Amino acid sequence: MRTRWVLWATLAMILLLGLAGCGGSDKGNPAPTPTAISAEGSPAQNPAKATTYVTLGVQAAYEQLGASEGAQFVDVREANEAAATGLPAGAGLIPLGQFEQRAPKELAKDRPVYVICNSGNRSRVAAEALIRLGYSQVYNVDGGIQAWRRAGLPVEPYKP
Repeated sequence: MRTRWVLWATLAMILLLGLAGCGGSDKGNPAPTPTAISAEGSPAQNPAKATTYVTLGVQAAYEQLGASEGAQFVDVREANEAAATGLPAGAGLIPLGQFEQRAPKELAKDRPVYVICNSGNRSRVAAEALIRLGYSQVYNVDGGIQAWRRAGLPVEPYKP
């Protein structure tokens, strides 16, 4: 009998604690985490309020960059990596370690920003940083310079 009472009391406490955690406001919750959507997906309905970036393959990124007047293209690799492989044609270099400090000064918020790295991992981190910084037209180039070069897309020598 006592065991049954303890079991019911425990279940009631769990239920009450669970309900307490479900209510209230979200004033204490952090801002939404940036998330990626693929090129097949669509950006947020209102780009000014976007909390996502779009991931594109290298060919799609190359075509969009060519068709998009005013697009900004940034490589987030280190200078020695860019020197070894070159930069995608038209890209500037802002290493990921300096990205959050330099991006607001060097990249316009009212124009699309395409981000590339070696394989797509650091550019994803940079794309998330841009969303946090208030950029609304952000594109992560999947596969990075490795995929870019395999596709035979233009590369320029890096000149520090």
